[in-house]
Amino acid sequence: MIVKNILNMPWRSYPGIINMYFHHVVLEQQAPTLKQVNDQGTRYYVTPQGNKYPSITTVLSEYNKKAIYEWRQRVGDEEANRVSRQASSRGTRIHKLCEDYLNNETPQFKTPFDTDMFQTLVPELQKINNIHAQ
Repeated sequence: MIVKNILNMPWRSYPGIINMYFHHVVLEQQAPTLKQVNDQGTRYYVTPQGNKYPSITTVLSEYNKKAIYEWRQRVGDEEANRVSRQASSRGTRIHKLCEDYLNNETPQFKTPFDTDMFQTLVPELQKINNIHAQ
């Protein structure tokens, strides 16, 4: 089967993925650990000094709230929940692929979608270097 052959290819041989080495800068002191807290359905990160910052998901969720509400009304809760779970799962997998790549590790592609999506991100990822406190 073609999909199996593609998914089992060594990742550095995928078309469009250049063999990169990302430099990680060693910090003189360890970056502080942030505490994660959830408050009324909103995720925050709290610094050792007590400053509280919303997660990126929380910030982005404020965009297009009306459009998402209207979409949920149009397709129904069951379908909206299914699509949302699928999108969340895909996003988590793609995030992990990018993180592995930036950590100079071999990404593990699970689906052709993951491979295609990752390939579209590679040109942007290749602009990154001197990674601090990942």
